[in-house]
Amino acid sequence: DVVDVIRSPVAQDSHGRIYYTDGRFPKVTDATIATKGDGNHPTSSYRLGIPAPTTAPVCTVQQGGDVSDDNPNDDETRFYTETFVSDYGEEGPPGPASLEVTLRTPGTAVQLTLSPVPLQNASIKRRRIYRSASGGGEADFLLVAELDASVLSYTDKIPGKNLGPSLATWDYLPPPENMTGLCLMANGIAAGFAGNEVMFSEAYLPYAWPEVNRHTTAEDIVAICPLGTSLVVATKGEPYLFSGVSPSTISGSRIPSMQACLSRRSMVAMEGFVLYAGTNGLVSVDVNGNTALATEKIISPEQWQSQFNPASIVAYSWRGEYIACYTKPDGKQDVFVFSPVNMDIRYLSTPFDCAWVDLAKDMMRVVTGDKMSVLAGSSLPSTIRWHSKIFSLPERTSFSCIRVKSPAPERVGITIMADDVPVIHFAPGTFKGSVVRLPAATGQNWQVMVSGFGQVERITLSTSMSEMPV
Repeated sequence: DVVDVIRSPVAQDSHGRIYYTDGRFPKVTDATIATKGDGNHPTSSYRLGIPAPTTAPVCTVQQGGDVSDDNPNDDETRFYTETFVSDYGEEGPPGPASLEVTLRTPGTAVQLTLSPVPLQNASIKRRRIYRSASGGGEADFLLVAELDASVLSYTDKIPGKNLGPSLATWDYLPPPENMTGLCLMANGIAAGFAGNEVMFSEAYLPYAWPEVNRHTTAEDIVAICPLGTSLVVATKGEPYLFSGVSPSTISGSRIPSMQACLSRRSMVAMEGFVLYAGTNGLVSVDVNGNTALATEKIISPEQWQSQFNPASIVAYSWRGEYIACYTKPDGKQDVFVFSPVNMDIRYLSTPFDCAWVDLAKDMMRVVTGDKMSVLAGSSLPSTIRWHSKIFSLPERTSFSCIRVKSPAPERVGITIMADDVPVIHFAPGTFKGSVVRLPAATGQNWQVMVSGFGQVERITLSTSMSEMPV
């Protein structure tokens, strides 16, 4: 299962909370319980969100004193409700309101019987009781008392002037159990998705997911990725862009691009845009909703589908480059590196299982089996593999020479292909000088392949030595 993790957006969070989705139900853990004991971590977690009480408080008016002086003009009508509060101080939505309670005499006490805490893994430690109050032509529920969750009875004798703040968590619902793809936007709003529905939490409150903060897309969602205060949503059809400074103002628009997302884990944030594996190549979407087929000039749609198996791509962003693990047609694992700046694709000599980018140290740590290493952490050059796109030229086109611009051309291996047939091959160490004549060969579709462990600046094919640029 895919696991998506975010740190707590709460400023200087004393609990050290981590929120994550793993395909089962959304969870939260913290620094005190995540690493207890042996085995895989986190060893313990809570279900994300605070449930609402399922039953209403039962109210009994405690009549006392002289009721013969009952004045109907000072009767008070009340309703009661309650909320649960977690060990983190997170308050959930209220449960059902009580039946109407009428107090014939001011100051009469009301006995409340409260509902027990449900058997849910939500770390509920407290409960808050609210009662209705009116003034200035408006009615609201105001805080009466905060109690331990185990307390099931309370007598309300609080005068109206001593009531606390109003209930503010009416719609602070837990996220749906099937929500996944958890991520965090720059304005403290968490986002996730389920089916064709994308949803947003309250700002800096990743446990509260009001239903009004949900939006739908035409097709099922495959992946989401934040870009500042915007969210790029890739689907099985066209992508979407959702933007807004607060959850209530977020709105979405469909991006006119016919590039469905083929791999959830292929979507990563780059520098000002995201990349994901589309049907015809890598697709870029920026914060303004501009989209492009990023690999259009170097990879044909046929190459993309046949060579890169886009549905298998798992990608990472490092130093402005897109590093992607994928499964080749023969079932073997491989890694390619796409540079949006240089517009080229390179291959790593050693595949890996997973990776993590350490921004503080500018390192990409990779794991292969049970071993961890640092990508590009050695001073010795690694072998390279690179190939150009296929250049479609007029039939029976021929080239007479090739020039390789490299500080050390003897470290470079070159293969020239014409219509999928090798024209010439130089293994690393056999290429002498910088310009070499080619054997007589014609073809329509030409391609250059490079290997070895030397830096290559430019490769030029020419029909004659006189036309060869310097």
